[in-house]
Amino acid sequence: MQKLNKLLIYNMMAVGLSCVLTLPASAADLSIVRILVDKGIATTQGTLGYMYRTGDGINQDDIKAFKWTQEAANRGHAFSQYTLGEMYSNGTGVRQNYAKAIEWYEKAANQGNAEIQFNLGTFYQNGKGIPQDYEKAVQWYQKSADKGFAPAQYNLAGMYDKGQGVSRDYAEAMKWLRKAAAQGDSGAQNNIGDMYETGRGVKLDDTKAAEWYLKAANQEVALAQNSLGLMYFEGRGVEQDKVKSQEWYSKSCDNGYQPSCDEL
Repeated sequence: MQKLNKLLIYNMMAVGLSCVLTLPASAADLSIVRILVDKGIATTQGTLGYMYRTGDGINQDDIKAFKWTQEAANRGHAFSQYTLGEMYSNGTGVRQNYAKAIEWYEKAANQGNAEIQFNLGTFYQNGKGIPQDYEKAVQWYQKSADKGFAPAQYNLAGMYDKGQGVSRDYAEAMKWLRKAAAQGDSGAQNNIGDMYETGRGVKLDDTKAAEWYLKAANQEVALAQNSLGLMYFEGRGVEQDKVKSQEWYSKSCDNGYQPSCDEL
């Protein structure tokens, strides 16, 4: 209830109301929110939709969640457009409709939010609630990656590495991995290590592979820790050290990577 009261106080100030009211959720829904709707406060409508969807401060109600989310989405609120796409995709508060889901996802993504564009790319890549389409996944990853969003840069690199939706291009994959790794993305750091170890897009270099694996391993990437364990065991890229090898296998095992556990 406290969160709802704060929401109402904030939005009453936003529309120039001079009084501050503290109302139960039902009264707020029937009166104050109607004032805000008439004023076209999309953020309030979207927030109320979220509250109905989660039961945060008011009784959970998918139908009302859909109603208020749609109100905000129709007024151009990007997050509400994205959420409306999810609701159509999952059949939450409305009949499931993938075509509508795509329509609203793309409206949200076309507003330029890098994270929403990235999420839409993952939906197309994985076929989550919409038909799988690697080319469209690449298009949305590219838009997001160009804005500097590291997860999109990492995923775009993966598409180039695997040749999904684009021609396979290891050099382009490495380019995007470096951009993501420069932002501290541990998965990108691990994959750069793998590219150096296998010679994909770069000259094979075990020393550089070990350096990049170490960056990722220090961020608790189990696969990188396993790779370091193997390199220390074999003396590739690092001086052979079976004690350190076991240390890295142990860390990898602790992080849930079973092949490392098998080496202990």
